Amino acid sequence: MRTTFDIFMDSPNAQPVWIESVQDLGDARARLREVARIAPRRDCFIYSEESGVVEIIIRADFQALRRRIDLT
Repeated sequence: MRTTFDIFMDSPNAQPVWIESVQDLGDARARLREVARIAPRRDCFIYSEESGVVEIIIRADFQALRRRIDLT
């Protein structure tokens, strides 16, 4: 059986919300970045169903980061 990677995002009440499952870690990481971009203030993570460990956690507060970086 091939490992499945589940992608989650937290809800406003801090409960995990399942987004989708993918078969490849590289695809899961790419999808995680997309989810983090769409929901910039939410925690997003990949969970390996087989091993039961969180693979990646992203706190994607890009708006705050953008305010801290002065590009001019």
